[in-house]
Amino acid sequence: MPVHFRGFRFQVALLVFLVVSALGLGVKYLHQQTKVLDPLIEQIQGVPGVVDVRSEQSILDRTSRVLLTLQVEQDSRLAVLFPRVYQTLLAQGGTYGVRVEDAPNSALLEVFQRVQIAVEEAIVTGEFTALETRVKQLADEAGLAWELGLDREFIYLSLVQGESTLRRIVSRGVSEGRVRVYTDGGVTSWPNG
Repeated sequence: MPVHFRGFRFQVALLVFLVVSALGLGVKYLHQQTKVLDPLIEQIQGVPGVVDVRSEQSILDRTSRVLLTLQVEQDSRLAVLFPRVYQTLLAQGGTYGVRVEDAPNSALLEVFQRVQIAVEEAIVTGEFTALETRVKQLADEAGLAWELGLDREFIYLSLVQGESTLRRIVSRGVSEGRVRVYTDGGVTSWPNG
């Protein structure tokens, strides 16, 4: 039996509320996708070295970050490519997470676990020349090609062995905030990377 309160039907009101809420969320998602994310993805795909960009976002959580997954060319330099992506995201506004796809093998992951200590130490002490020496030593011992880059925001590390690549962008903790970098593969639990 429907509940009435002076001619007001609660079931009808609830149904109208749910329909209007669903339509509102759908319109918000469509606007975000077509007016914000699609142009942003197009800009990032224009950065030399970026092959593909995928985005993920929850339509129900207003405060969630938009996660952008970047696929980059194997021979691209992270220290050149990523600052352009980072500045594009900062100029856009909003909060973002960025993940750079890589395909490490066990040898790359093993070397990275040893390099990780030197990276954290360099962030704390500011002795980045010691980091370079340590990365060179470990990579040369394992027969890996390597690249290390640095700016005021991040440390960029690439290790390569044949077709396998490990890419890490490590925040120096200078301006944690609107853009966060996440890692993939093997050592995903490293909170700083």
